Amino acid sequence: MKNINNFCFKNVVTFLILFLMVSLTFAQTPQYYNFNNGTSANSFPFNMAAGKAVNTLFLPGAFNQPAPLPSGYQITAVYFRCGTTGTRSFTNLHILMAQDTITSLTMGTFYPGPYDTVFAKDTSTSSTSGGWMKIQLSKPFVYDPNKSLITFVGQCGYTGTGTTVYNTTVSPNYKRIWSVGGCPFTPYSGGDASTVNFGVDVEPAVNYTPEVIYYKFENNPAANLVLNCANPGAGVNPATVLVHTLGPGGQFDSCMIGTGATNSGIATGWATNLGSGSWTISMWLDSLPNNTSLYYLWGETTGSFRCFLGGAAGAGNVILRGTGITDVVVSAVAPGPTAVTYVYDSATATIYGYKNGVLANSVVQTPLNLATGTGFKVGAYSTSAGLNGKMDEFRVYKRALSATQVAASWNMDIACGLVTGMSKNIPLPETYMLCQNYPNPFNPTTKIGFALPRSGFVTLKVYDILGKEVATLINEYKTAGNYIYEFNASNLSTGIYFYTLNVNGFTDTKKMLLIK
Repeated sequence: MKNINNFCFKNVVTFLILFLMVSLTFAQTPQYYNFNNGTSANSFPFNMAAGKAVNTLFLPGAFNQPAPLPSGYQITAVYFRCGTTGTRSFTNLHILMAQDTITSLTMGTFYPGPYDTVFAKDTSTSSTSGGWMKIQLSKPFVYDPNKSLITFVGQCGYTGTGTTVYNTTVSPNYKRIWSVGGCPFTPYSGGDASTVNFGVDVEPAVNYTPEVIYYKFENNPAANLVLNCANPGAGVNPATVLVHTLGPGGQFDSCMIGTGATNSGIATGWATNLGSGSWTISMWLDSLPNNTSLYYLWGETTGSFRCFLGGAAGAGNVILRGTGITDVVVSAVAPGPTAVTYVYDSATATIYGYKNGVLANSVVQTPLNLATGTGFKVGAYSTSAGLNGKMDEFRVYKRALSATQVAASWNMDIACGLVTGMSKNIPLPETYMLCQNYPNPFNPTTKIGFALPRSGFVTLKVYDILGKEVATLINEYKTAGNYIYEFNASNLSTGIYFYTLNVNGFTDTKKMLLIK
């Protein structure tokens, strides 16, 4: 199935809850905010010892101070302008976000969502009167300034001194709905036009699809072959899995399974041309031996750099080492499951090691220049003992993901990228394939891709959750090749739907979520 890399779509599946420390800075002003002129300090939701929740709506373009927040950014931290000075410890402080075209909440009703949980943790905070209280989000939230932002902020009890927050009235309609009491939250029968003085820090929205190597170990054309889902991708595709096997139990689906055998792994065909630039390499590991025996996880076959478990790293630890590289150890990886991410930032000449999205180690380097190698192996290195355990989601980027981006993506199921244009030099696919739609969830349009190794009569149909056919997208003869179909569901209601491809006796069905 040569050169079918990038066939299935980029997909960013959200709904992640990561548990990071709250970063609090009170002398700071948010990069963008709505108001800093509120004079009415309210106790909701932070100054209610029994717990409280507040549902707030911010109109499109609300964050216009000191300048309008442009499109193409994601929110990484939020700020509340406080009316009191103090510290407190919260139980289950959580922040949820959503966007919609609405301009008013409904009196006595919480906005129903769906939401994205961007922070959830038992945590301590501090505030100064008239200053901004900052909460670093566990997961970035991509923000569209042309839509309203809806937040749901709740806590289930606190100890210490309370925090009030300043509000400004934004008439007309309802901008704030609050709960009656503590957890579980029940909306109060009323609401008002008060909007909290609220700010955000942002960074450019990120495409998390790797552009060099991305092995998901899913949708593979044969038991000993694996697809490179990177965009645009590098090396041979598909690549042969040597000695190792593919099986269940991965981070999201199937995975590569090794027994520590020699001469194993995936010879990617990539010449490791990272040079002096930044890069990120990550993988998910599980069922690892927690001893000092050495098992290689990946590396340049000439030995210029490699990563292994045990050995010089110590029992259960993973190490990155190589020519010109000062060792970077990530401890307590075995037995897993654990996602390990190494980031080299050429701007700081530092390699950062992360474990499940949290920084575990950083080592300053002499600026690296990883010369073009002769080949790169995944699940092994050279002819030595390879992977002993499970590996999934192996990703190589030619860029340095930030700490926020690592935290957001380590547990993100990114679908295979899809080739959007075909060249006469690209061979036909060698296996039938139905891709996950992108984006998913969607509103109201999404793209569905599929591959046909042979021509045939194709049907592509959509069904609701009860099995009723709601749309026929394709019902005609198609020649062999790769296809993308854009589906418009503007006439359907919010819900779960299924789409099924039938051609030449091949049938596959996938699920998608429409949110309006």
